[in-house]
Amino acid sequence: MNDEQAMQFALNLAKSGSNQTSPNPLVGCVITNNQEVVGFGAHLKSGEAHAEINALKIAGEKAKGANVYVTLEPCSHVGRTGPCVEALIKAQVAHVFIATLDPNPLIAGSGARRLEEAGITVSIGLCEDGAKAINEAFFYYIVHRLPYVTLKQAISIDGKINAEKGQRTAITGKEVQKDVHYARSIHDAILVGSNTVCIDNPSLTNRLSSSNKQPIRVVMDRDGKVPSAAKVFNDKMAQTWLFTSKARNLSGVRTFVIEDCSLRNILRTLADEGIMTLYVEAGSQMADVFLQQRFVQKMIIYIAPKLLGSGALSMATLQEEFIFTDVEKIGEAIKLTMTMK
Repeated sequence: MNDEQAMQFALNLAKSGSNQTSPNPLVGCVITNNQEVVGFGAHLKSGEAHAEINALKIAGEKAKGANVYVTLEPCSHVGRTGPCVEALIKAQVAHVFIATLDPNPLIAGSGARRLEEAGITVSIGLCEDGAKAINEAFFYYIVHRLPYVTLKQAISIDGKINAEKGQRTAITGKEVQKDVHYARSIHDAILVGSNTVCIDNPSLTNRLSSSNKQPIRVVMDRDGKVPSAAKVFNDKMAQTWLFTSKARNLSGVRTFVIEDCSLRNILRTLADEGIMTLYVEAGSQMADVFLQQRFVQKMIIYIAPKLLGSGALSMATLQEEFIFTDVEKIGEAIKLTMTMK
């Protein structure tokens, strides 16, 4: 197994922790001795052993003099687990290939430097693009201290989201609903505004039988408009966090009373609470605010084969430039996936 093959193996291992490590990154590690794999591992869950530690456990004494391929710079600080750098040094590995450095200020090159100071050869940049791609959300979260936001909207061919203001219009079918439930299952939290809850009274849960992960339901209700009887406050199917400028006593609901209940303050608070990925199911008004303030990193639009007419409510105004990353057909709808330029 050559160097690139070993790192690709490590990248595939990293993906095995998808949707389980947040707010930690996805990391994979492979150890070879005389080009034979003697150890491998991944970081599978936040708070549990890191990829390097799992790989070293398998390699045992064969790690001495070995090559190590890791998709993200090994940590050099003591967090919920011990520093991986010291474990690699103790194992007396010979060469560490790092796909990309960690932007976390607690690491940010210090892991690589510590390995070099211990006499270990370090190479940086092998399969770097792939390593950055799998941790796109983590890098954004660490650098900006804000959640990585995916904004979803379902529209008709003529760009409408509702037939009439204040009423719910079913635009897409069951296939799209299933895709939305999957999206919910891979995000830390789902955010909606008070209008969505008042009009639709949604549960905002993932109802896929293949996944039991439920996102935290975040409700923005500055003025306390959402009725206490709303499903998200009472069904106990998932955690609900309420952001408001007016104190409310709702059993089982975590309430954040913020005097300046601005979108930036809410997103900053979510990041401080460990929310790395946020799925936004918003009406046109809230979607506009997210877009205008440049808080959207990815946008998903489902276009249904329907015409709602000139009197219907339009979707958010797309004033920013996006890059198309994927187009697919789901049921009768077209799904467009875009990232911010």
